[in-house]
Amino acid sequence: MKPTILPLLLLPMFAACGASVAPYAALPIEDDAEMVSNVVITDAELREVVRVGRPGVERVATSNQLKVMVPIRNIGDSTLQVRVQVSFLDLDKSPIGDDTNARVQLISPGMTITHTALSRTAAARDWTMRIMPH
Repeated sequence: MKPTILPLLLLPMFAACGASVAPYAALPIEDDAEMVSNVVITDAELREVVRVGRPGVERVATSNQLKVMVPIRNIGDSTLQVRVQVSFLDLDKSPIGDDTNARVQLISPGMTITHTALSRTAAARDWTMRIMPH
């Protein structure tokens, strides 16, 4: 085999190494917005039809719990049935054992829902949302 052909044969192998793997960062609803790094989608096909908006994050005044609100849009042609789970984290992005149940959401084509989650304690400083097929 000629030495100049070998790099061409190895190119597909190197390209496969750079391919993204699950979970995938959610794509934004707005074309000019950055990807929402706190929201991941666990399935490649689901990532093609789900978009997320800018999250709202606030502290509940009376309890200091962390409240997260994320718009989720179905850009596909059929109704989606997804499960959404939020894990609350400390400042180092380590789990603190404060995870919501995976809640089922039905999203019609073109529809945007807002998924809201509330931490159990005031210890939450950050969060990650997972959107999974149901």
